[in-house]
Formats: sequence, structure tokens, C-alpha cells
Amino acid sequence: MEFSDAPAESVLTANTPESAFERKAAQWAVIKGRVDTQTSLLNKLRDDMSLDLREFGIQDDKGSYIIELPRPLRVGDKQFKGMKLERYTTQGLDEDAAEDIARDLDTAAVEGGNDAVLYDRLFPMVRQFDPQEAYVLYQEGLLAEEHLQRIFPEKEGFRFKRVDA
Repeated sequence: MEFSDAPAESVLTANTPESAFERKAAQWAVIKGRVDTQTSLLNKLRDDMSLDLREFGIQDDKGSYIIELPRPLRVGDKQFKGMKLERYTTQGLDEDAAEDIARDLDTAAVEGGNDAVLYDRLFPMVRQFDPQEAYVLYQEGLLAEEHLQRIFPEKEGFRFKRVDA
């Protein structure tokens, strides 16, 4: 983007690349401020309503909490009749429990005259790259700088940020 030599006082009314960019930056800052404020208010309402739903709501067979409104509300072209704090589950993973179970069952198998196979099948030995070792090998002269550049290629990215005064 080429910037002109227009005087600073005419920047808001001038039709130059920097005046157009300044107008966009000002508009972005105003909208961003509104969004941040609205998001903060929305999050506070969500937290307060979640507490209300847990305290006063009716729990359904799936564990969710529901409060029906006395009359439906319409916002824009959408209508809703209540609020719900929906319960959901995710599958976790406890590797320590898996290791304990495998060791216990393998011990019992060996004591019973069988082979211990659970632990090795649940926790197979896997080759794994050690990035720190690459730097050690470089320091020892076994890898060159161009090798490190190929192993650790630089990636470029951009973030959209405001520069504070």
C-alpha cells in the first residue's frame, strides 16, 4: 500500500490510502470495543442463568436442567420458549488405571502359568523423535545447520492486533 504525503490534519477527510485505512481502523476499534463489552455481559448472564437453571430448573432424564418461560419470546425471526443447561459427557482416558490393570492381570496370568501379554499390548514400545537430541547432535558436529533448518522449518503466521499507544 503506497501512502501519500498529504498533511496529517486532512487525513480524515482526504481520499488517500492512509485516510481510508485510518477510517477502517477507527471503525474496527469501535466495533471491537462493543463486541468485547457485549461478550462480557453475555458471559455474565450465561453464568448467572446457569446457576438459576441448576437451582430452579427441572432436571430431565438426561441430566439437563430446563426452565420454561411463562410466554414465548421472539427475537428477530426466532422464537424460544425456555432455557436449557444441557448436560453432555465426553469419554476420558486414564492411562494410570490402564497400566495398573494390565500389570495386575499380567501378574495374575504369570502366577497362573500363562504369559503376561496385556501390558506389552497396551503400552507398546514406539520410536519417538527427540527434538532436543537434534540440537545435541548439532553441537557435537554430527548435524549441520542446514540439517536443523530442514528438520525444524520456520513457519510464518499472522495475527490481527491493535498497536497500543
